[in-house]
Parts: sequence; structure tokens; C-alpha cells
Amino acid sequence: MPLNKLDNFIKNTEGRILYVSPSDLDSTDSITNSGNSLARPFKTLQRALIESARFSYVRGRNNDITEKTTILLMPGDHIIDN
Repeated sequence: MPLNKLDNFIKNTEGRILYVSPSDLDSTDSITNSGNSLARPFKTLQRALIESARFSYVRGRNNDITEKTTILLMPGDHIIDN
């Protein structure tokens, strides 16, 4: 739950934009983090990709949904563990 009006302002309520900032002190890949707020972005791109895939999943046939989410990368060193 947001603590102040600023958190409400910078949070994406639709969940379509996921933020990634490896250098932010409040960034985390915790399971409780939804990544849709500039106040608590994801730490890694991999976590944002997992959440993006989870949002776009629809059961059934012919269910390819594209352009459902946007991942916004903040400046910093992004390391991909392959």
C-alpha cells in the first residue's frame, strides 16, 4: 500500500509498464514486488521478462498476445545471467 501521494503518482496502475533499474537502492527481484512502480523497480531484466510473460499468458488456442507490456530500462549496467 502506497505511503504517500507521490507513490500513487509514480505507480503504473494498469501494470503494463515494468521498470528495471539495477542501480536503484530500492530495486528488488522479490516475489512481492510487482515492478510497476518507479519507487520499487525490478533489479534485473530477467525478472521483468518473467512478469511480462506471466501477464501475457491466456489459456486456449490462438491466444498469442503481443505488445501487452512494456519494459522500461533505466540507465545502468544490466547483466544477463544466461
